[in-house]
Amino acid sequence: MRFKIEYGVGAMANGLVTAGLAFFLLFYLTAVCGLSGSLAGTAQLIALLVDAVADPVIGLASDRIRSRLGRRLPFMMISILPFAGSFALLFSIPRSLAGSWLFLYVTACLILSRLSLSGFVLPFTAVGAEVTDEYRERASVVAYRLTFDHAGALCAFILGLGVFMSGPSGLLARGNYLPFGWVCAAIVLLTGLIAGRAVRRVLPRLHSPPPSADRFLASIFREAKELSRNRSFLLLFGTIVVYFLAYSISAALTLYAGRYFWKLDTLAIQLILISATLGPLLGVPISAIALRFVEKRAMTITAYFAIALFQLWPPLLQLYGPITLSPAIAAVVLVVNGVLAGTAIMVAGIGFQSMLADTADEHEWLFGVRREGLFFSGLTLGYKAAAGIGGLIAGVALDAIDFPTDLGAKGAALPIPGNVIAKLALIAGPLPAAFSAIAPLFLLGYSLSQKKHAQIVAALDKDRRLPKGTERSKP
Repeated sequence: MRFKIEYGVGAMANGLVTAGLAFFLLFYLTAVCGLSGSLAGTAQLIALLVDAVADPVIGLASDRIRSRLGRRLPFMMISILPFAGSFALLFSIPRSLAGSWLFLYVTACLILSRLSLSGFVLPFTAVGAEVTDEYRERASVVAYRLTFDHAGALCAFILGLGVFMSGPSGLLARGNYLPFGWVCAAIVLLTGLIAGRAVRRVLPRLHSPPPSADRFLASIFREAKELSRNRSFLLLFGTIVVYFLAYSISAALTLYAGRYFWKLDTLAIQLILISATLGPLLGVPISAIALRFVEKRAMTITAYFAIALFQLWPPLLQLYGPITLSPAIAAVVLVVNGVLAGTAIMVAGIGFQSMLADTADEHEWLFGVRREGLFFSGLTLGYKAAAGIGGLIAGVALDAIDFPTDLGAKGAALPIPGNVIAKLALIAGPLPAAFSAIAPLFLLGYSLSQKKHAQIVAALDKDRRLPKGTERSKP
């Protein structure tokens, strides 16, 4: 219990930064700093391309390194300071920067943020898959991690909308973002260090890296080829890419939709965002009960379809329904919808991430080597690819519907045509909902059941007890 709590606290760093970038960055760059939506999305995509090279390297390195601090902890500790600092710098853009210089500054900060995020989160997440092999206990570790991840997002929303950007024009006041960035950075640093201490205490429980005579760079291509032959991993990869396309588009446009389509004040937007972080309250017990009766796959597929429904119906009701909700009524409806959506996200996350950990066992069974770091680097790359492309789609979509930029300088009362507002609702709701509904279709081909996983773990335990040089069990 103590390990799960202290380890889970580290996920607050990821949740806070992820929520800060997903929900605040596009609005800050476009409406406050005056960067076009297309350039803001392009900066995210460039950072992704750099990260695409680094992620497999970081993942495999954390699988292979040998040190007195294990193979995961050194990466976490080296990365935590730039992880925190890059977030603060993104929200501390000097007023003198504009045009190309603003674009270059944002791109550099995003590259540093993506690389340090990988350096901390990949080995951190891999520890959760290593510390236990038991089917349901592994889901419990994931539940703790995701609960604190949600707590980090909650912290970002409270600090952002409830403290630093509160008030009628708080979102458009440039000076509000600087203290927000640095306070969040301090929290990221503290929670990361707490998680590092927890990981250090369980080093004896973690798997040791297998001996390898391969050259490091050559092994990257060999391991990537092995991943491409793991059907379960490919199905999970497709799921995460499509789902996070939906998530990143929805998150990037949330502030726009809340302020200009639903006409909500900052407090109402804050309550709606907070409601989604309450998912663990219902999601954790629902997952625990569901896993007694159904497979992880069935639970996860159902949750993804529920997410799509909760993204879809509110804007369609407001645009085409028999009644038009007032801002006050809309806020109540959206808070309830947010709690339900957050619950579905939590259930899907617990099912998906524990399925990934099970697939790491299957990979060892198939290929004779554990590669949690490479596994999670592949999935993180998929998530970041989707986040970068989703951010670009959101930015280009804003430009395509002629939504104005630099609203902080032009004035909050700038009139926006009704047809533009209607298009905003469609790109913020039905568009991501379509991706959310496609994502679980990949999981229909996932076949690693609880029974099959138990057989794999038993075979692996038997193989680990055999003397070196003895032929291992055949899949």
